[in-house]
Amino acid sequence: MTCIHNMRQGRNPTVTFRTGLMTMADGRADVPGLENLKSEQTYSNGVGNKNDDSKVITDDEFQRRTERLEVWLKRNGARFHKVTINRYADEGRDLKTKSSLEKGEEAIFIPRKCIIAISDGKRSKVGQAIRKETSGWISNHTYLAVRILTEKTLGKQSFFYPWLEVLPTDYAEQGMPQYWNEKQRRELEFTKTLGKTDGVLENIHEMWNKIKNVSVVKDSEWTLEDFKWARFTVLTRTFGCTEHGAAETMMVPLADMANHDFTRPTRWDYNDKKTGFTVRVVRDVGKDQMLTDTYGNKGNDSFLPVYGFCVEQNNWNQARLALPLKNINGLDVPGLDSLHISKCAYDYNDGKHKYIDVSCDTQASGSSRGGKELFSYARAIVLSKPELEALPSLESNSSLEPISAENEIRALSLIKEKADVQLKKFRTTYEEDLEILRDEKQAPKFSWFRNAVLARSGEKSTMIYYKKLAEATIPLLKCRSLEEMSSHNMFQKLKSASKKENFGYYAGKYFDQVVHKLVSKKSDKPETSSKG
Repeated sequence: MTCIHNMRQGRNPTVTFRTGLMTMADGRADVPGLENLKSEQTYSNGVGNKNDDSKVITDDEFQRRTERLEVWLKRNGARFHKVTINRYADEGRDLKTKSSLEKGEEAIFIPRKCIIAISDGKRSKVGQAIRKETSGWISNHTYLAVRILTEKTLGKQSFFYPWLEVLPTDYAEQGMPQYWNEKQRRELEFTKTLGKTDGVLENIHEMWNKIKNVSVVKDSEWTLEDFKWARFTVLTRTFGCTEHGAAETMMVPLADMANHDFTRPTRWDYNDKKTGFTVRVVRDVGKDQMLTDTYGNKGNDSFLPVYGFCVEQNNWNQARLALPLKNINGLDVPGLDSLHISKCAYDYNDGKHKYIDVSCDTQASGSSRGGKELFSYARAIVLSKPELEALPSLESNSSLEPISAENEIRALSLIKEKADVQLKKFRTTYEEDLEILRDEKQAPKFSWFRNAVLARSGEKSTMIYYKKLAEATIPLLKCRSLEEMSSHNMFQKLKSASKKENFGYYAGKYFDQVVHKLVSKKSDKPETSSKG
């Protein structure tokens, strides 16, 4: 929802900061080259190039611009009496409380006239021309981007100028990986993060190629770089709302400056009766506290390509696993291609493999990220002939639930094998990545390199989770009874695993919802639960 920068230490470790009025090198060792590197893994200061004062807006200019923004907002009916824009040295800015807020209190109100929405872009002169002169799908973000570009072209004549002049000017300097060079990209080799990074850029190029010959766009003399700037501005600062009962995506000044925090104290929505965007606090917030928002329960594999930052402690990291396209026993499984795979689980077929994105939650689907889809598909492609014959036909958009202990063992074994294959592709191990992250001279805070290591190590941790899950639960699934299982050393290890850690929490869920039920089918004895 905003243009974000990187982790700031010494405060809430879940809060992520970003730059806005200034541009910085972000520890990228003089992009586009890495000539200043002393070795493959020696990197420049992560807070930016301190010798390049031209890239940093002075405190006085920062103050003037933010004051103009606040005056413009208030003049047009905005309310944020207890909130101000705050700057942290050169690293960035956030929203801060000037006085305490009580639970339920409105912190920010931005009137509709100060907001730019997708519907505005579609109704604009450029938007209408695009709809008339192009064919095929045009992304909603494209309509927002051309609306922003139209206003930017007007300069000081634009109604939105006080807002536009505080937007980032250079997303390469913001740390967006789409601007990294080949040496930098190599640090993300074999990651889902790199695939998503390229996917974002490919979509931008695709949309530009569709609209660049539209008469109004040609007359505007906008370039691909102009469009990229606008698309990244939209990508990093939108809010999904409902206006008059219809889904809408909005760009909201001031609110878009709230930094990311998984434990945010705020909730927001668009209020039709008030004709504006409101931000309220859901708990008491004291004076001089950051007013944060969350950009969703996402892994660093999403945060880095979309916002240009990574979270240090992130339990939502995903991995991308490559699975066979067909049943490994050579069986024709009717309906295999129609098994439900949510858009959030990626489900990409390159003709060689089926790729599925997964978090550690094996029961999660949809926006909670793909663990359920992984197991559903894996169970289908390891089906034996007797299992297939006993199954009803797979219905479209259905999920294949656990079948038997034997089938689940084969599915887990396949998932473990594919996780192993992916892990062996990396030039560094997970343990080596953790060692790098512990050395802040090698991987400085705020640096592109640290973000790369955080992203790839996050993906590795998810793959390792599935390896450990298989190693812990396959022996239990082989047990002939609940009694035998309850005395197994793996059962005791699983039971004692910390529920505060991903493995203990999610493996416990998988045991209770899958393993325990499958083994109970083989036993007439009283059930045993993993919950002590």
